[in-house]
Amino acid sequence: MPWAKRWEAASALLGALGFTVFILALVARAEGAVFTGLAVAVMLLWGLAAGCVVAEKAARRREAQEVRRAWRTKGLLVEARMWAPRTVWIAWVVGGCLPAASALTVWAVQTRLDSAASARPEEIVAQAQELYASAAIVMSTALVVSVLCGAVHAVARRRRRDAEHARVLDAAQQLTAPADSG
Repeated sequence: MPWAKRWEAASALLGALGFTVFILALVARAEGAVFTGLAVAVMLLWGLAAGCVVAEKAARRREAQEVRRAWRTKGLLVEARMWAPRTVWIAWVVGGCLPAASALTVWAVQTRLDSAASARPEEIVAQAQELYASAAIVMSTALVVSVLCGAVHAVARRRRRDAEHARVLDAAQQLTAPADSG
């Protein structure tokens, strides 16, 4: 199995695991030290997934450069370099995670306020609860929108990439096809 495939599988696994822990933390409404620990675990998993993506990109680039070099030496047409559809999707998701991380920070601050709520007036507690609801809405909306927009953009990128691949394959087949004698 090529290294690029191994890195791809590792990044997908770590990303999915981080997302699962993130969702479980939201569903369980973790608080205090448990929430902090889960947040650190999610960031660590996503950081490792990002590192695997970088390693995969390096491996794919090295493999592609070797193939390009071989094709150019033979005088064949070479595909235009484009970002992979998965990279485009990941960029969208990361863009959506930024507002989600901001909302998560607000939620963490609000959780800290809840522990001292007994010493505060009821107005401050009500404001903190509204802030919690707003943070959850912003976080969920940002993630859903970024995932959907990223998926649409990735599908468009896949089609463009497939068309470019077909163009190069067609040119290669025309070079290798026997000439019609007419």
